[in-house]
Amino acid sequence: MLRFKFHSMIAATAVAGCFFSGASALAAADSVPAEPPAVDIDLASLSQELLQRNPSVQAKRRAYEAARGRVIAAWLPDDPEFGVDVEGQSRPFRFSSRSDLEYMGTQSSPFPTTLFLRGRVALRDAQIAHQQYEEAIREALWHLEQPYYDLALTRETLLALEDVRGLLDRTANTVRTRYETNRSSQEDLLKANIELSKIEIETFAARQRERVAEAHLSHLFDKPLATRYRLPELGNVPTLPASREALEQQAIRTRPELLAAEIGIRRARTSRWLAATNWLPDVVGRVEARQFSGESGIREYDTFIGVRVPVWSLIKGAGGEWKAAGADVKQAEAAYTEMKNEVLLAVAEAYAKAAAAEQALNTYNQFILPQARQQVEVATAAYEAGREDFLNLIDAQRMLKEAQLAFYQARATYEQGLSDLQRAVGGGIQ
Repeated sequence: MLRFKFHSMIAATAVAGCFFSGASALAAADSVPAEPPAVDIDLASLSQELLQRNPSVQAKRRAYEAARGRVIAAWLPDDPEFGVDVEGQSRPFRFSSRSDLEYMGTQSSPFPTTLFLRGRVALRDAQIAHQQYEEAIREALWHLEQPYYDLALTRETLLALEDVRGLLDRTANTVRTRYETNRSSQEDLLKANIELSKIEIETFAARQRERVAEAHLSHLFDKPLATRYRLPELGNVPTLPASREALEQQAIRTRPELLAAEIGIRRARTSRWLAATNWLPDVVGRVEARQFSGESGIREYDTFIGVRVPVWSLIKGAGGEWKAAGADVKQAEAAYTEMKNEVLLAVAEAYAKAAAAEQALNTYNQFILPQARQQVEVATAAYEAGREDFLNLIDAQRMLKEAQLAFYQARATYEQGLSDLQRAVGGGIQ
């Protein structure tokens, strides 16, 4: 019996030695020598920097500026023409042999309704470009918020794992003390060491996810992928605002893509009116002043007013241009309906995601986590008093770990759900 006990203690010591050597190896593998200091960041400053550097946002901004710059040009007619007609020359380019000089100024202009409708079409194009620019901003911010909350979740997960690691360390020390005094079995010691090893594996995996999330942020801002970041605390969990119906109505009013589709309908209708009135004649006005050779002043003036005869314009319209313009209106209306359905579906999905995560957060915070901690305390006291099996203590600690990790996962899901909701609505949630 003494020999068996002696060998059992050797085996337990060897297991513990293997565990701590393995933990040291994992820690060594995760450590990076001469690591640069972490950079302090927050979501607001990152958002501002991203909007200044994001290529897609800048491209949409330039497209909007270009469309806006073409509006005034669309309202104005073509440039006037001025010239001098040298008449009665005996030879080409022999200006001294002329009989008279004729000064001319010509201005052609489309029918007033044509100019007006062209300007309206250009204005709609600029408004659509502006909404596309706003949508690019929302898209860029959404692509920033997702990895940001992933990193925040990973940091919270690491804190939870450290908390559980502390509990398991104390448990392992208790088991080791009880084993050395022959009040616990070797099996309990092995179970404690196994649980510690599992925590080390999960911690190492979480640190790798942390590095990937940091690399994702660095990639967005064209920084070295090894850059470390220090995030502020997330703070209290915000309450899910408004109701789904209210958010749906807000999305219809503020979602840039939907507003662009609505403006597209008005543009198509304006283009239809332009096609229907395109046959109205252009007006040409010309003033001539004639100066005869040998005279110092103007002797006579001529005035010309003409119109374009809309022969081919009417044939073009009757041949399909008017029908095509009507089809464009129907296509724009169908596109708006499709976009509206997609927006409302996105709002419903994001709201359901955030609402489910909010309910889970409240349940974990009010019931599951307090009871899980209390269960660990009860199981620990019972085990130390010899009234409880060690497996029950391990199960209680494992349940606490899973509850903590699930809580932080729900927190990240809730924050990402709010981000999805803001993207679906198209702006700040009221």
